[in-house]
Amino acid sequence: MVPQRADDIPPGPCVSSSEILEAAFRKGVAAMSGETYRVVVTREDGHWLADVPSLEGGHTYARSLPTLDQAVREVVVLAADLPDEAMPSLVLDYEYHTGDARLDATAREVRQLRREADELAAATATRTSRAAAELVARGLSVRDVAALLGISPQRVSQLTAQAG
Repeated sequence: MVPQRADDIPPGPCVSSSEILEAAFRKGVAAMSGETYRVVVTREDGHWLADVPSLEGGHTYARSLPTLDQAVREVVVLAADLPDEAMPSLVLDYEYHTGDARLDATAREVRQLRREADELAAATATRTSRAAAELVARGLSVRDVAALLGISPQRVSQLTAQAG
């Protein structure tokens, strides 16, 4: 509601609408921008230490990596002045340093291969579903479509039921 008269404005500190909009915009952009936060993780005395170099005061620690992830998310939300609702959707790029460069490189490679495999699996599922629907729509039997795509007839039936 836009005030029509001076006495429609509630008493309190005078904050301009542009200041309110600017603050909301900063928070919204930070939460929605998809900014990736680089997190450097090291192992020391039985604990995992995390540093977010782009954020002043972006440091935390934990005994396990899953616990550390939650602690890092909390630190980023606090240090970047983001709403708590942004915590689950934060994009964190972890750089692990276990003390053994060879093992760090192997772990990094495995994580990259797993990301690529996940992307390939998603693309394969999408393409399989489309192909099954198209082949069945052209009159091929479920068994023939299954043989062509290398999946079971039951899976063809599931995919075509979902598409239809």
